[in-house]
Amino acid sequence: MRVYVKSNFVVPGLDSGECLDFDQKQLTIGEFLKELAERAPTRVEYVRPETEIINPDEWEIRINDIPSPQWKGGLKTPLSDGDTVTIIIVPLGGG
Repeated sequence: MRVYVKSNFVVPGLDSGECLDFDQKQLTIGEFLKELAERAPTRVEYVRPETEIINPDEWEIRINDIPSPQWKGGLKTPLSDGDTVTIIIVPLGGG
């Protein structure tokens, strides 16, 4: 399975360009984010620790342009071969 990644920053652990290949035929977005975090040289937390939600204060994540609040299965939403996961780091406010 191949999953494409788009982002507004250099994604740690995404050394091979703009996609990741997996041996599995089935993969959820939660499993994908966990694997991507584990590949990073410095651990990145896309999901709030001890929860099953993406940290909305830090990340906006979309599957094929569908934002995470609209995923019916939450982090158990399945990915398909060729899907695009967009990971956007949320800018901090302040002055």
